[in-house]
Amino acid sequence: MNWGLEDFAAAAALLGGAGVSLVVVFESMPGLLPRVLLAGVVLAITLAIWAHLAVGLF
Repeated sequence: MNWGLEDFAAAAALLGGAGVSLVVVFESMPGLLPRVLLAGVVLAITLAIWAHLAVGLF
């Protein structure tokens, strides 16, 4: 693989955005169940985007 600077920037933006989203979810949602469900949604979306960027899976 020939990774360029833009690949690392995209990965950093994706992971940074997921981290910020998780912090917002955990600080703004009352109760454990909604936090866990929304965190799962954030992680699923992050993994789907990662897979698409990595190999064009979708």
